[in-house]
Amino acid sequence: MAEKSAISEFLGQFNSKIVKQDETRKTYLVEHLPEVKLAVPLESDKGKQLLRKYAKRAEFRLVGSHSVKEACDEVEAIAWDYEQPLIKPQIRYGTVNKESVTIDLMNGSVAQLSAEGVEVLESIPAYNDALYFSRPNFQLPMVMPKLPCENTVTPLKKLRKFINTDDSTFFLLVAYMTYLMAHPKEKGVPYPILMIQGEKGAGKSFFCNNILRGLLDPSAMPLLAFPNKQEDFIITINGMFLAVFDNLRTLKKSQSDLLCTTATKGITAKRTLYTTSDLTVMELHSPLVLNGIHDFVQESDLASRCLRVCLNPMKDGERREELVLKEELAEAMPEIFGALLTLASKGLAALPDVVVVHQARMMDFSKWIGALEKVWGVEGGKLQKAYQLNVKSLMASGTADDSLTIALQKLLKQMTSGKVKKFTPSQLLSNLQLHEDSMYLPKGAAALTAKLKGQESSLNANGIYFKFGRDAERYIMVSDKLLV
Repeated sequence: MAEKSAISEFLGQFNSKIVKQDETRKTYLVEHLPEVKLAVPLESDKGKQLLRKYAKRAEFRLVGSHSVKEACDEVEAIAWDYEQPLIKPQIRYGTVNKESVTIDLMNGSVAQLSAEGVEVLESIPAYNDALYFSRPNFQLPMVMPKLPCENTVTPLKKLRKFINTDDSTFFLLVAYMTYLMAHPKEKGVPYPILMIQGEKGAGKSFFCNNILRGLLDPSAMPLLAFPNKQEDFIITINGMFLAVFDNLRTLKKSQSDLLCTTATKGITAKRTLYTTSDLTVMELHSPLVLNGIHDFVQESDLASRCLRVCLNPMKDGERREELVLKEELAEAMPEIFGALLTLASKGLAALPDVVVVHQARMMDFSKWIGALEKVWGVEGGKLQKAYQLNVKSLMASGTADDSLTIALQKLLKQMTSGKVKKFTPSQLLSNLQLHEDSMYLPKGAAALTAKLKGQESSLNANGIYFKFGRDAERYIMVSDKLLV
């Protein structure tokens, strides 16, 4: 009887305040911390530790894994009994009202970001009562931002010293970082994929690990290799805010498609484990950073969703020890973080009045760049144009060494500039085979047509234009000038 009483007291602790479920009916225990409400998956190691904590409070012992499993089953059954709103735990950056962003600093405080300003608080305001955070085991605390920040120029100059790239790219990078701060996953906006390129010794790993992660999503996890399996990729990006994949050499077509879907948000479904008919829906939506030496972005569809940052190699005599750089960066970090938060707030205030001058595939990001142009007092459209050219350059470089591109360029060189020439698909393929080995070209007229359509944006970026049509038979018009 005493044991039954202890079990009842133990299970009686679980109510709608501390047992929740998300949209997939996954059960969480809610730990009410002073600064945030922390949603801990029931089946995780942390969840089981919390169960033991509650059992100890009721003077009841959970002995062995079998007892813990039974307790998990009982608590999950309790969660199913409640008629309550489902939660959506968010990582690092969260929002429920779309007007403000709460940042879990993991240091006993939260930062509140909105168009009205930035402030550091010791608890989430009452109007964010429905906001729940999740904290992966590898997540680290963020630095305390130095606020208020009256002048963002000086901190940005300090940041500039650590990033060896051109000025336009630097400002686009600042736009990217503030865009991420102002747009949690819950807002559902597309995220441009940040592509980091540079020769060996250009400081790519230092940049990704210490600057990007350090300012946006500090983590104890090393930089990641790109997963081979789609399921592993989805689990990875849903388990953190910012996913950084290191040392990429090539991307398969299926991987490029997966990245495209993740940038603009999509979902995938799989059969739920241990069931025959249930489906588990998994979201594909996350900021992504791809890092490598090679031109691994080959598909124009993916290139249109990227922002490329080319890091220049260090000059002889200018290379310094990484430990010294880390110390200097750590000293400047609070000031830089405060400046980025301030810029993000000002960007949110300016955003409603922005008109996009130079359109791009990632229109939300183009509009955000326009907001920062207003904040910085930059000529309207200047940075938007720089972003447009950045994307176009990536599209061109992705197929610059492709045999089809080279063959088409050689064919156009034999034609008068601006002239349009009409071919049937078979005739065009035969002409291209005169300029490049047929082994590396499409194997037939249908394959050529499909490849031209698939690489149209990249070929246009390389100054190759074409138009499909049909009169007595199908034809392809080719020129080095835009065809209308």
